[in-house]
Amino acid sequence: MKTYICAAYAGGQGKTTLAQMVFSALRKRDLAYKLVAADFTDGTGHSKIGKFFPSKVLELGIGSALGSSKSENDANAPLRYWDRFGGLLLTGGAVLDLGANVVPQLVQWAHHRRVTHIMQQRNSPEIDLIVITKPETHSIENVSTLIEDVVVGGALPVANIIVVKNEVGGTFEGQNLARIEKAGGGRSLSFVSIPRCTSELWPHLERTFTPVEEALAATENELAEKFGIEIWSAYAGLMDLKTWSDEVYVQLGRVGI
Repeated sequence: MKTYICAAYAGGQGKTTLAQMVFSALRKRDLAYKLVAADFTDGTGHSKIGKFFPSKVLELGIGSALGSSKSENDANAPLRYWDRFGGLLLTGGAVLDLGANVVPQLVQWAHHRRVTHIMQQRNSPEIDLIVITKPETHSIENVSTLIEDVVVGGALPVANIIVVKNEVGGTFEGQNLARIEKAGGGRSLSFVSIPRCTSELWPHLERTFTPVEEALAATENELAEKFGIEIWSAYAGLMDLKTWSDEVYVQLGRVGI
């Protein structure tokens, strides 16, 4: 099974929601994927996506401590930290949620470890890079830069690039996506869209770190009790959430997820 890397160069783009839905879509197909986070963790030891799936996420953190190379008298300590990430790439079968500040570290690690060469030598599973952006010029520019850094620079042997247009902030009409297309460097590049979720349940899911798939499996009575809301809001919210998630699954299915 291939590896899916969900990434963004800026916070607030919807990356964690994307990783959650990719993971859920694969589970719906009875594919046993691991869920991995390389992102900031709080005092509980969980990243944001780790709070949604506390018993399912492998937490890699954000790299070795800044002073580790000095305290251990080993300049290669930061590189070895990410070798765990490399092990996942060699075996495949993982959805990786990468924090914005982590991507540059992993690119540097991949160049030093000659990851592309080793993966090709070992015939490792394919990597699909999934990047997400809102309809904002700077966000689109960030996506282009991320693709250039990871793919064009040869850090990772990415087979397919999937750009997810997050419509939570509006439509992409009039937005120039030409630089993203150019950044793909001739590789397979696809665009899919995630519509804005208007479900009344959404703020409650975010506040309580309730996965979408868990909410979809619940009844309106269970949701009303869980979130302390009226049955009418629970029922309408569940219907809207089903409509939204079905569309997301259709969009992801277009690119083989």
